[in-house]
Amino acid sequence: MTHLEKSQNTFPWEENFVLSLYRLIQAIRIHNDNNELVKEALRQFKQLISRVDSEDDVKVLISEGRFYIRGEKLPYRKDLVRVIHALLTFFDRRSLYGLHFLPAFKEASYDEIITFMRLLILSTQKELPPQWLKEKLTETGINWVILVNRDDLKPNRSDPNLKEKARDTYFNAVAAVKQVSQKINTQGFAGVRKAKRMIQSMVDVALQDEAVLIGLGTIKDYDDYTYTHSVNVAVLSLCLGNRIGLSRTSLERLGICGLFHDLGKVEVPREIVNKPGALNAMEWKEIQKHPLSSVRQILKLQASHDLKSEILLAPFEHHIRYDLSGYPKVHFIKAVSLLGRILHITDVYDALTSPRVYRPATFSPDQALSHMLEGAGTDFDPILLKVFAMMMGTYPPGTLLQFDNGEIGLVTDYPFESGGRLPRVVLLERDIKDGVKRGRLVDLAEKDPVTGDYIRKALRSLNPTSYGIQPADYIL
Repeated sequence: MTHLEKSQNTFPWEENFVLSLYRLIQAIRIHNDNNELVKEALRQFKQLISRVDSEDDVKVLISEGRFYIRGEKLPYRKDLVRVIHALLTFFDRRSLYGLHFLPAFKEASYDEIITFMRLLILSTQKELPPQWLKEKLTETGINWVILVNRDDLKPNRSDPNLKEKARDTYFNAVAAVKQVSQKINTQGFAGVRKAKRMIQSMVDVALQDEAVLIGLGTIKDYDDYTYTHSVNVAVLSLCLGNRIGLSRTSLERLGICGLFHDLGKVEVPREIVNKPGALNAMEWKEIQKHPLSSVRQILKLQASHDLKSEILLAPFEHHIRYDLSGYPKVHFIKAVSLLGRILHITDVYDALTSPRVYRPATFSPDQALSHMLEGAGTDFDPILLKVFAMMMGTYPPGTLLQFDNGEIGLVTDYPFESGGRLPRVVLLERDIKDGVKRGRLVDLAEKDPVTGDYIRKALRSLNPTSYGIQPADYIL
């Protein structure tokens, strides 16, 4: 049994397909047509497609930096991340948004498949790869594959009121966390029914339109930091969990972990939490107790034993780094759990981008992301952090940009039209009364029809908090 055959017994069909496609491209790129590795890769690729019903086709689509195979979103797994990123780059360089293999592919000869793959590889050298490829497919008579263009993809925007509903859910979640914290502090117990409903609603938003949920994560509240921070961690964790293909049940558990990861701060004296200056050694020790305190407080929740047992570990771990440094210091953990590693990333990101009483100047979103990437492999799980960075984009939503034409604008999202490369921005206009007001929504992928140059180029990122700007007020 070959290594590839062994892997096909390990991964689901969709993941095997992507792995097989990658190996076929690599083999043809490196070796001659009659090489045994090429023949083996061809055999395995055809064998995979032959397992599909004879009347069915196979669509490989790329939307917002994700692969969709036969309608199923391909999850990020540790064993496949390198392959997925390589294939995303491969398609991006050819301005392709996917391939559609028709049932007739099963009858294609090895020579035809090799010809197609070599044309696909060669197309990057052409000025307009998709158009050149279409012409070559017609010339060679290859009619069992269709190139997917940008216009063939349709974004999922089924609910026109989704943003409004999502925003209501966000603030209801803030109120729910606040209520739970206060009841735990005064009564020693609290129900979680409302919090669970809010998380379930957030999961619905994540599955329908991830960009809306990421936009909610830009909400910052200086006065109510502890509660908005908890909801932001839940929001960003849900998005990251969705990116790596967690099930709905796991997403709900992850979201609840995010809401209650800092519940233990009810035990920390308020004067320490809100201290404007640096903490002394004794105060820092008090702060370091809050993950264990969160476990204690979660045990007081009026919830099933099963739920509580599933949401204890990640809040306990959210300050333990990937290399097991951080706090609390433990000897029984050999590796931080998946949900704990996710919480650590989103907790640090939101903390860095939020104004605090002891740190009025914050990182801009892109600066925070750049700073965190320096800790990949030590502070953070390098694979999860890379997925998080891809999800947020070069300039994460909420980043304030200054352009070469003097305009400023806030990044809202990365539309599918740009293939996830260039963001959409809401321009901000100077207003004598209110400082700034919302202007037009523009796409940074837009080009001048005469010169072919981008209409706007970002010169630098600015910190929205320095300008008194609440990003969510403008982008949601």
